[in-house]
Amino acid sequence: MRSLAQDIIGHGLFVKRATLRARGWSDGHLRGEVNRGTIVRVRKGWYSVPSAPQSAVEAFRIGGRLAGLSALKSYGIWTPATRKLHVSVPGGARALRRPTDMRARLHVLDGVRCRVTWGDDAWERRGDSVWRTSVHEALVHILNNHDRVTAIVCLDAALHSAREKGPGIVLDDLGWIFARAPLRVQSWRSEVDGRAGAGGETEFRLKALAAGIPFVPQPFVRGVGNLDGQIGPSTFVEIDGTEWHDNPLAFEVDRERDLLVAKENGRTLRFTYALLRKRWGLCVQAMVTALEHDYRHESSTAFPPFPGRMPPVAGRLG
Repeated sequence: MRSLAQDIIGHGLFVKRATLRARGWSDGHLRGEVNRGTIVRVRKGWYSVPSAPQSAVEAFRIGGRLAGLSALKSYGIWTPATRKLHVSVPGGARALRRPTDMRARLHVLDGVRCRVTWGDDAWERRGDSVWRTSVHEALVHILNNHDRVTAIVCLDAALHSAREKGPGIVLDDLGWIFARAPLRVQSWRSEVDGRAGAGGETEFRLKALAAGIPFVPQPFVRGVGNLDGQIGPSTFVEIDGTEWHDNPLAFEVDRERDLLVAKENGRTLRFTYALLRKRWGLCVQAMVTALEHDYRHESSTAFPPFPGRMPPVAGRLG
């Protein structure tokens, strides 16, 4: 026999009291399960389970759904860090509640940690759409409310996630998404790529291109595999976040990969997220110097994926 908690999970994680009553659960049983802690009441007439994501509970308690960065993160898609809970509510929403207290109205102080936007009139209370927008809607929200780099990072991440068989989008979805975005962001579409394995790689790509440095994402190096980027015939970059690279095993693997690249007469420049964001001028200087060396020795400014060293030729960059 299915439990009440299983019934709630199976019907969208947040379920109306009336729906549960129609499925045979009495008010007395609901009260008993709440008292035992097997289910929780998140808003008047709405129930969920203790294992529901806290961000989803807070968004639902406010009176809306996870949107934008918060929704995208809930799907496991890489997003820039944000301290705020992003919530979308219907255009005519009233009596919004505090994220931690369903009995108190939303307070101006909640704006410190919650970003509420209106106009979620496509809200259909069934399945995942009860507590979070779709990936496509989340990306539209981001295009409408965030800066260029944040938006392109998120679009790249959603494309990459789908390529890895996770939730996300495909290139053909960009038309639908940008058709619902403002005119000021339409030029960003041409900068979306989707090959980056993490948001920091997309951020690096955009900044490098703005500095006049060529950047090819995810080049394949024989005997090594894919690297984060390639900026010249023999020069590659790796952008290291502490999440994946700050441990002894990762440290050794990274150095071995660097040596394998060097074995083919290439070089790897490593950048941390902190250097990317705080010492970008130094990053650019290092790449320019490496490129000058590359083009003294390489035959062409057009660089394919690195199969091995290209024939040397006289000449300098520029």
